[in-house]
Amino acid sequence: MVVHCVKTIARGTQLPNRPNIVAIARDSALLRSLAFALQAHGYKVAPFGSWTAAKESAAGALCVVVDGRLPAADRAACLEMIGRGVGVVLLADEDTLHTEHSGLQILHKPLSGPDVLAAVTALRKNP
Repeated sequence: MVVHCVKTIARGTQLPNRPNIVAIARDSALLRSLAFALQAHGYKVAPFGSWTAAKESAAGALCVVVDGRLPAADRAACLEMIGRGVGVVLLADEDTLHTEHSGLQILHKPLSGPDVLAAVTALRKNP
């Protein structure tokens, strides 16, 4: 279940806040690309270079987009977020990584902006 926060505007009008996505990658160009692609579709993206820096923000996120090149412990910590109701999009380098879970989307590199958007959309439809 996805819960959207609302912000109260003048005269009681309420508009939904943009959903927050946490992106974690060591590659700053990848972070910029992810942010650009997702922000173009109305998402607010919080970019981080490590799990340590991102973990506090990840707890309240719609989902976490994590680069498969992060250390194994960081990837494992990100995947634990699924059990807390936060979806995960894993950007995998190798073709051998296959697993099924309703809160996990795996994208194999190279990828495009529409690939990432489709994965986030799938998570929102199937939390």
